[in-house]
Amino acid sequence: MDELKREEARERILKAAAELFAQKGFDGTRINEIAELAEVNKALIYYYFENKQAILDSLLASVMSQLADISMEFVRECIIPMIDDGRLDIIKNRFHFASEEARQRFSDEMLEHYAKAIDYMLSNRLLIRIMVLESLKDGKHQFSLFRFLELLEKRPENIIYQTIRDADPDYDYAEDTVFFRFFFSLMPLVSIAAYYDDYKERSALDDKAMLDMILKGIELFNIHTYYDHTAG
Repeated sequence: MDELKREEARERILKAAAELFAQKGFDGTRINEIAELAEVNKALIYYYFENKQAILDSLLASVMSQLADISMEFVRECIIPMIDDGRLDIIKNRFHFASEEARQRFSDEMLEHYAKAIDYMLSNRLLIRIMVLESLKDGKHQFSLFRFLELLEKRPENIIYQTIRDADPDYDYAEDTVFFRFFFSLMPLVSIAAYYDDYKERSALDDKAMLDMILKGIELFNIHTYYDHTAG
């Protein structure tokens, strides 16, 4: 099997595992079932993954990596340039803008990147549902949702935090900020992704209407939580 076919087989394994984990739970899924759905033999699964736990770890790591990449894109393309040219000054966890135009530019770009994050989470809502389901069990994966805290931790290894702090040393935040961002910013997005299809069917809203409401809620939360009045 050449490298391309091996990679395709690996992706089929991950896709099959995500589908089965979401339907039957992690504990209720067997390697044999993953192999059957992925149309591979068990030996190939063990070639890539030590065990079923390693498959789940790979799935969750991919979610965190992609969301971190989307966040860093916003940091590099919007936050850092605005700090560098003086349009944005961050003091602790408050964002001070040089003008209303700067604030609006920041808000527009923030919502654009949030839309990318939401699109990714909805495209991978099976994985999000797995995290929600496993977090409700008293098992080894019950803290899986807390992996989202990796995006918020104040430590040098968190490239999002460190990149902003390198550009503006005044940037800092206390534990209450982490609490609010985790429970009132990140977790609502997780809930939306996990229950998106159910709510859409019940409400008869289309995708555009739902996305508009999601982004409106995000905008209001950030304005009231992090933005200070413009300098002008």
